[in-house]
Amino acid sequence: MRGYNRADIWDEVWAEYDARQAAHAEAEAAAQAMATRGHSEAPAFRPLSHVLPAVLAGILLVAAWMALPWLLGARLAAPIAARDAAALLQHFDRPAAMASLRAGLAAEVPQSEGEGARRFFDRMAGRMAAAWEEPERVAAWLSLRAAGGEGTAAALSSLRSARPLGLTSFRVEYGPAGEASGVAFDIAWRGEGFRVTGLRFLDTPSAPAGVSGPALAMR
Repeated sequence: MRGYNRADIWDEVWAEYDARQAAHAEAEAAAQAMATRGHSEAPAFRPLSHVLPAVLAGILLVAAWMALPWLLGARLAAPIAARDAAALLQHFDRPAAMASLRAGLAAEVPQSEGEGARRFFDRMAGRMAAAWEEPERVAAWLSLRAAGGEGTAAALSSLRSARPLGLTSFRVEYGPAGEASGVAFDIAWRGEGFRVTGLRFLDTPSAPAGVSGPALAMR
């Protein structure tokens, strides 16, 4: 009888142990299922925390890109206002800028003009472009263009507009407030920095008395 009772006791112990093991296994399975469900549901609640930094970074990059032409324009405005032709020309990619100037001047010649007139205008465009190789003529040009507006170089150096032409190229326009006269510079990245790669004259002001020929030859 004693042996029988002992066997029954062990059976009960093992049965209780098996029940506990089964309950423990079920609890682990339930916990794992909940964890798996939580991982699968997490992206539905957390994408904003991942996307927001990227969106903010993109906004900052676009804002910096839109502000860049104004900063570049301000850098050119300083030597224009000071009539410092040498400092202004340091920002030029001269071969590209002169080629742009010649092409722009040639495009202004009416197609109806005869061959002789076109040759004359081509030679004049060449002289005008060559004048930009000489700082003293550029200085005279700055004086002429300023006098055509409000009478000061600061008027010509007024940055009227700045806009992107591409990812690394921009156009800045200077001139007296309320005037059509002025100049526009195209600026592009050239490896070592941003350089003026093109220029065009805006509506030409009338020449004031006493202005010398070299300045007029520049437009």
